[in-house]
Amino acid sequence: MTATPPTSSPVPDGDQDADFDDLARKFVRVARLRHPRAHLVLRVLLGVLAAVCLLATITRASLVPLIPLAGLAVAGYAAWRFRAATTDRQLVGRVTVFAVAVAVSLWSMSYLARTLL
Repeated sequence: MTATPPTSSPVPDGDQDADFDDLARKFVRVARLRHPRAHLVLRVLLGVLAAVCLLATITRASLVPLIPLAGLAVAGYAAWRFRAATTDRQLVGRVTVFAVAVAVSLWSMSYLARTLL
């Protein structure tokens, strides 16, 4: 019995071996994450979500709707650090932190609205 060396499965554009840096570069190019308008849109999204939390605090006369602001603050910090990313790998990492923080904030908003309020 002879063992044949494993080969990696082909990926688009004919590359046989894809490392994380190549995948990050392709992701950044496809999602246009280096474009300043994308950063502006993400910051506006955070502002709208924060305004919703503040408006809910005023209308409910309770401080409970302010809980999701913690996740939005983390997402805001990640969005602020977008410009400082020098490599595509750093940018993908910061976008991932942004997306997870926004997802946790949205989840906490829905959880609070469903159970506590």
